Amino acid sequence: MATCDFEITYSKPTDEAKQIITEEITSNDGDIQITGNSGAFTISVPGGEVTGEVAFHGDTLSVSITEKPGFIPCNIIKSVIEDYLE
Repeated sequence: MATCDFEITYSKPTDEAKQIITEEITSNDGDIQITGNSGAFTISVPGGEVTGEVAFHGDTLSVSITEKPGFIPCNIIKSVIEDYLE
């Protein structure tokens, strides 16, 4: 089990950011449940799953990856999520 934590600043309204994250994760055969301003997700990737938690605070998305394949670096996961919100 490998973990990483990071924050991403976004310029969209929070409700729109939640919708984008939900659509991107589910369209990539993942699952996400958001209640209020926080939630948990799982995405299947080659070699395993990426699981984590998200929390929306104003214009910042906090992401905590709780499990991922060891060969996938945290900065790649962060980059993918940042691309979702651009």
